[in-house]
Amino acid sequence: MTEYPREEIEAAFAEFRRRGVETHDWPAWAQLFTEDALYEEHNLGVFHGRAEIERWIVDCMADYPSMTLWIEWYAIDGNRISFYIWNNLPDPTGTGQRFGFPNTTFLEYAGDGKFSFEGDYYNPEDAGRVFGEWLKAGGRRSTPQDRSLQGIDGWSPPVPEPAFPRDEIEAEFAKYRERGSIAVATGDWNQWADQFTDDAEYREHHYGYFKGQQEIRDWINGVMQPFPTMEFPVSYFTVDGNRVSALIPNILPAPEGDDGYYGFDVNTILHYAGNGKWSYEEDVYSPAEAQDVISRWLAAGGVIPK
Repeated sequence: MTEYPREEIEAAFAEFRRRGVETHDWPAWAQLFTEDALYEEHNLGVFHGRAEIERWIVDCMADYPSMTLWIEWYAIDGNRISFYIWNNLPDPTGTGQRFGFPNTTFLEYAGDGKFSFEGDYYNPEDAGRVFGEWLKAGGRRSTPQDRSLQGIDGWSPPVPEPAFPRDEIEAEFAKYRERGSIAVATGDWNQWADQFTDDAEYREHHYGYFKGQQEIRDWINGVMQPFPTMEFPVSYFTVDGNRVSALIPNILPAPEGDDGYYGFDVNTILHYAGNGKWSYEEDVYSPAEAQDVISRWLAAGGVIPK
């Protein structure tokens, strides 16, 4: 596979941001995809090809004329881009209330200024809650945009600095993955929790926010007990400084005699703090999609241990 020059990808992504985040020119934005591009929106659907992507994005964004977008960070690693973007609605009360939710994205660059893949990961329950609260506060389609809006203060801790060597981070990420495999095989999630710093923070987009290694330990031991056979293969990841952003499908094994796929995608974001420890994890995914997968798995004969 061709690996394109970073400066070429930077330029294409700058145009991607200009047409979308900055000007909301969605027909022009859609032209930045290849004719056979794949767009996986883990709530609103899967779209095949540039024409289908254009029809969907134009119709979808027409419903949110007051919304603005802000990219908090992005990383380019090979032909892949990962980024963290906020969807913001203006405060209709004038009192400083915040109405926003984050979304994470992976893009695959295909050359000639075009992208062949986009995947979006977020919790649609958060999006619906925020939009409902905004409407209740008086928000309307005619409410003027507020382009000064960025992220929500305190949403996540800063990435540790300075950056450790990439080789060290990649080696520790491999150990992170191996600890997950050991936990599945043995049922011992304590050894997995041990890799976090004492003051680590963990944001899980369904279960909540956990502060400190002990809270993380208590939560992971409880939540994983019903799914001792779940697997976590890594599809790909990006490294930028001490931040790792990885696509990690959570997969339940097909019941005996069944060849179906029972997995849902999770974008896991990690901050490496040195000495083999992680100071932050964030898991971004659609809980509704996860519940649908679990329901299909149970209907096919999957069994949750008592």
